Amino acid sequence: MSVQVKEESSRIIEQIKKYIPPMRRFFDLNETLKDYAEGLYNFAVAEAHLRRQELVIDVIQGHFERIFGTDSFAALNFKLVPPLAFNIADHHQVLNHPALISSNFAATCFEFLKPKSAPIVVISSADVPPNNFFSLGGFQLGGKKVPIFSVGERELCSYYIPKRDFNFVARTRKAGRFSEFNEAEQKFLASEENRIRNLDFSNCQDYCDQISVLVKDSWPRLFKSEIRMNVPNLLYIPQEEVVRQMLIRMIGDKNIITSVLFDSELRETVINNFRGIVVAWRESEAKGTHFFWRKYPGQNRALRLFLEGGLLVPHDKRFKDLAVPLKPEVILDLLSKKEIYPSLFTIFAVLNFYCGIKPLVGYGSVMYLDLLKKVWLETLVGTKYSDEIKNLELVDTTGFMAGLPLFFERQNGKLKTLYGYDIVFRGGMSAEYLEKVMSLKFRDLVVVGVAEMYEYYANKYINADDRIRPDISSDDLAEFVFGKGSLMNL
Repeated sequence: MSVQVKEESSRIIEQIKKYIPPMRRFFDLNETLKDYAEGLYNFAVAEAHLRRQELVIDVIQGHFERIFGTDSFAALNFKLVPPLAFNIADHHQVLNHPALISSNFAATCFEFLKPKSAPIVVISSADVPPNNFFSLGGFQLGGKKVPIFSVGERELCSYYIPKRDFNFVARTRKAGRFSEFNEAEQKFLASEENRIRNLDFSNCQDYCDQISVLVKDSWPRLFKSEIRMNVPNLLYIPQEEVVRQMLIRMIGDKNIITSVLFDSELRETVINNFRGIVVAWRESEAKGTHFFWRKYPGQNRALRLFLEGGLLVPHDKRFKDLAVPLKPEVILDLLSKKEIYPSLFTIFAVLNFYCGIKPLVGYGSVMYLDLLKKVWLETLVGTKYSDEIKNLELVDTTGFMAGLPLFFERQNGKLKTLYGYDIVFRGGMSAEYLEKVMSLKFRDLVVVGVAEMYEYYANKYINADDRIRPDISSDDLAEFVFGKGSLMNL
């Protein structure tokens, strides 16, 4: 098997290096994970960006104060100091998928096993359905799915989901699958459901707020009880909500964001220049949206909007009467009512390219943020915002740290990747394990994740005639890279 794994991983890496230039250097990076992570926060930033980041801090702090309450918030040791860098390669959902839960450790591991550090703040995406690739409508335990959402709810927009009960035991029973779990797992699921029901959701306005509370509670339990006091808290905030609140305070001022929205000449240039980039738009294929998503009438879903004249018109022509005039007072009103929310293009434009926040990226965003930055630099040339070029050139989009499975257990002599609740069920990871992972070479950790990376890249960036069909998993790669006995407590 090791020969096959070596051959297939070599072919995958060769293609990733060929088609995904921003990823090339990571396969040769000799630093340990700990040293690499600490270096992520050593970067230059423009003075203008430092000033703009004060608004980001104010919005984020106010958001968490509302959810957790003044007293609980004060106990969090919350502190954000520019220059800011945030993990953006995460989804606003229950802690579950190995590629996501490991990212928050990977990006801040040098702060672990110390006296209580400031919380880890994650700017997560709520513009995803519950049935996205990383959750599939719930979470996983022991290789078996636990549904949080019904089949009919799985394509909703998470940003618009109201407060809900996390009655996953009843859903699992109704699906006839509760008997698939052994007695210990059944007791754990019942206990976990009861724990969630007793969390303080009193300040939560919707499902996204509930997830922020739930993640704060579940994150420390990924680690053994004796080290939890030396594990930073984890706080999720939807990036859509951060930028929605920022736009309400920015629109009306003179800045490049408002000009992109309301200056028809610059707006047209932007729409033409960014067409075809992942997370921007490709109207002919009904992909993406122009600047905002609009709430679907009577449902917790969203409509894509495309510019026609001076209007953002729903792509679904049944709702053409919901066209949005691109006028400041209209956009402010709809943002205030949450009838629209910013697209990923707008989110990255505000947070990363206008405010200069360093994005800590995954294998998808390391590519498309690099492309977005290049096109922004080209777009600014010759405009009244050409002074922004020197600021934008300093924005570092290369901070790759997500998509690296880090938590494994040896089962029947083989390494098995652990999902979030697998780790909680087993009592959490030990200090010894964490220290071992921190000492591993970053390039080796990247290799472990290449199977899933390739699946993503093949569909978006690799020529169909050149694609391969690998038959290896992250578990196979972990066994090949680390070998038996090289990771602690497996």
